Amino acid sequence: MVSTIVFLAVSTALVFVVTRLAAIQISAFNGQEFDLGDVMVFTFAWTFGPGIGAFAGGVGSALSDASIPSPFAPFTLIIKGSEGFLAGYIATMNSGWSLKLSWVAASIVMVGGYFLTNWLILGYGFYAGLYEVPFDTAQVVAGGLIGGPVARYLRSALPTVLPSRRNPTSKN
Repeated sequence: MVSTIVFLAVSTALVFVVTRLAAIQISAFNGQEFDLGDVMVFTFAWTFGPGIGAFAGGVGSALSDASIPSPFAPFTLIIKGSEGFLAGYIATMNSGWSLKLSWVAASIVMVGGYFLTNWLILGYGFYAGLYEVPFDTAQVVAGGLIGGPVARYLRSALPTVLPSRRNPTSKN
């Protein structure tokens, strides 16, 4: 229980820090940035499972948006939380394709979630929503390409007190 709380707190803080410090504003709209936070979301989801992936991804990323401040913060909580949950949950299936499938499913949720948020919820328009799609796609590609090897390393290097006993990165 204590180890879970520690991993949850550290993961959330690292998602926040990386998202905030490794970010470049991509448009005139407040809060639209290209950042490396998805590297951390995928890393923690694939290392610790869906619970920590969802909490660290959602809360850490939303706190980063709120620190700007950005109108995206409440949507980020849901979108990045869902991304972290899906990545962690599907990866625990331990099939040969589970890691790749989790990457694709979580990426679709993230890219699609922000597209719909821009277009329909915040009313920036269809084309403003499309404008961000390539940047969001690059984020999730980087997230998986870097997060996969990092998660594999962490699973082997961390003690066996990890909150998630399954090793979703071992079959790739």
